[in-house]
Amino acid sequence: MQVVENPAADGSRLPRLATLPGGGMIMSWVESGEEGHKLKFAIYQHGQWIRQGEVAHGSNWFINWADFPSVVAIDQLFWVAHWLVKHPGGGTYDYDIATSYSTNAGLTWSETQSPHRDELATEHGFVSIFPDGKEAGMIWLDGRESIQPKTQKNLLETSGNYQLRYARLHRDGSLGAEQVIDQNTCTCCGTTVATTTAGPVAAWRSRTDKEIRDNYVARLRNEQWSVPQPLGAEGWEINGCPVNGPMLAASGMNVTAAWFTAEGDHPRVRAAFSPDGGQNFDQTIEVDDVHPFGRVDIAWIDDRTTVISWMTALDAATKKSHLALRTISIDGTTGPIQRLIAISGGRDTGFPQLVADETGLLLAWTGTTPNHGIHTVWVASNEFFH
Repeated sequence: MQVVENPAADGSRLPRLATLPGGGMIMSWVESGEEGHKLKFAIYQHGQWIRQGEVAHGSNWFINWADFPSVVAIDQLFWVAHWLVKHPGGGTYDYDIATSYSTNAGLTWSETQSPHRDELATEHGFVSIFPDGKEAGMIWLDGRESIQPKTQKNLLETSGNYQLRYARLHRDGSLGAEQVIDQNTCTCCGTTVATTTAGPVAAWRSRTDKEIRDNYVARLRNEQWSVPQPLGAEGWEINGCPVNGPMLAASGMNVTAAWFTAEGDHPRVRAAFSPDGGQNFDQTIEVDDVHPFGRVDIAWIDDRTTVISWMTALDAATKKSHLALRTISIDGTTGPIQRLIAISGGRDTGFPQLVADETGLLLAWTGTTPNHGIHTVWVASNEFFH
């Protein structure tokens, strides 16, 4: 493991990592100042940061440890970014999604717009942006059905539920119609999308009227989402959001899912493979069943092997969690748990990020309060996994 210096300013928070088509990785983050916040990014290639830029800045942003911005390269030139802004006149958790796109690899950015068009004071967040053909898809958690109508603009009866919604962003900046993927979801667990050769696959934490909050998956085919199917099916009943969403990674038609559950008061990180683009998942694999915190991420390191990152249980001596890695192969074999570094188990650490290419892994996370700062490390594949 090698500590990597990064261009994020002191006090920066909320890193997000994504791969760059054609090679390399993008890290985005949020910087704070007297005039508000900035969403910035940098490209990491061949062991160095080669370029950085700024997407947007503002004084009305919603900043949250679990719901945070992203910069995603749909292809080498078409990039899409998102961040969160407070709804005018709304309450603490009334916020909207702001998006912008670039057609020149992040050199310039479009005017801001929102994928949701309800204009209601409620939560809109936990966004995943992904390649949707040659365009961009976006899914998000949407709280419009959770509030009672307050204006003549919306007189329909509301369900009281949060929904998972989708919209497509065309390359000319126009937005497609909104679609509802799931009518009842957990309120603040992250979403994820992986793109297979057959199309995108999404995963999220759903919810039933009896407070069963298991993860589900759906596939986008011919511009329509399939009926959601359970992932894991633990039957975890919890009267509150665990703030611990699933993650997906795809290689061809192979999809790997990793997720956290505490069904039966037994916290554990689990994983499963799908050989058919997310339609069916094989037997569940236990990644860590010794009371981990979760906050998983996942990436393919070759055509047969994925690596999962997560936060372990607190160490009895240091009272700290560890950022851990473990490899899992499509035949179900697992490597040893590798505890990379001790980190805070609190919200200040956020959700550690992981991306990979054929040479190794880049990981990023937020440092402890009050100073924060973004930490990045590189793990070479030839020194660690083979």
